[in-house]
Amino acid sequence: MKVSLRHLLAAIALLAPLPVLAQTPVNERHALSSGGRVEISNVAGSVTVRGWDRNEVQLTGTLGDGQRLDVQNSANRVQLKVVYPQNSRNSRGAVLELRVPRGSELQAGTVSAALDVADVDLRRLQASTVSGGIRANGQAGESSLTSVSGAIRSQLRTSRLELRSVSGAINAAGTSGGEVSANSVSGGVELDLSAVQRLDVETVSGSLGVRSAGLQPGGRISLQTVSAPITLTLPARTSAQLKVKSFSGSIRSDVGEVERPRYGPGSHLDARIGGGDGDITINSHSGSVRVSLGGR
Repeated sequence: MKVSLRHLLAAIALLAPLPVLAQTPVNERHALSSGGRVEISNVAGSVTVRGWDRNEVQLTGTLGDGQRLDVQNSANRVQLKVVYPQNSRNSRGAVLELRVPRGSELQAGTVSAALDVADVDLRRLQASTVSGGIRANGQAGESSLTSVSGAIRSQLRTSRLELRSVSGAINAAGTSGGEVSANSVSGGVELDLSAVQRLDVETVSGSLGVRSAGLQPGGRISLQTVSAPITLTLPARTSAQLKVKSFSGSIRSDVGEVERPRYGPGSHLDARIGGGDGDITINSHSGSVRVSLGGR
């Protein structure tokens, strides 16, 4: 059997060890005044954020080949940005862990890097990504989590929570009530909440499921989809006026009677739950609607 020189060289190339991409360690510490702002930006890899009781910001981890860290800081703000080389196709993403003080404000942004925020107590949290997933738990006065195609999972205790996604799934549980809003195009939305003051959820084709411990006095719930199913589960003690409309989807409810016009499509339901203190409005074009009473 004859082996050509070309085949021999190709075999040697396959057996040769892959080049080791250079990594640069990161170890940054910066003082931050009470209530200050921390900003971190990374394209690929991962960003992990944890809280602590020190009045300083710490960033550790590694940078990939050709990457550098741009740092700008003052007494009230620390800005950390990973700068990638112009041709970073073969560059490994930066793997970073950030420590932030209690009571600070955090803004974290990535492209494909995963964001993991936990054990924090923040004045405000803003986290955004394009295709990386977001996981968040802990406590924040106000919270905003935004993704294009990455999934969002939140277990934040917060009085105001905003969730936005295009095709990534949204899953939130454990909020402290107050105001919650969620918006998705094709990603499903699943919420398991404490008693809310105001809840607004909209999807186009993503399924929408909400379980809540109820409405705070005078509270409001508004759920809307185009073609996705909607399920709402509330405790029997809920006090609200319930209004449901659907153009071609079915409506099922533990309270009230569904009415249909004598001619033409569409159905609606108008019912009083308990004392009728709050307002619940559900609109769907072609998706089904299910309202259940008897949750927690």
